[in-house]
Amino acid sequence: MNYLTIIAVVWGLCAVCAVLFIRGAAQRNTEPLRPQAEREPKTGRSQDFSRPA
Repeated sequence: MNYLTIIAVVWGLCAVCAVLFIRGAAQRNTEPLRPQAEREPKTGRSQDFSRPA
């Protein structure tokens, strides 16, 4: 094989391994999404956020 072909294959293999490593290390949120009403219970608070309490 040509010298440049070998270098290209080695760099390509390194790039593929880096991509697979980064994808495997990424955090995945496996918790199912809940409806908005379940996440934040209504407490009777005012919805006016323009001034501090």
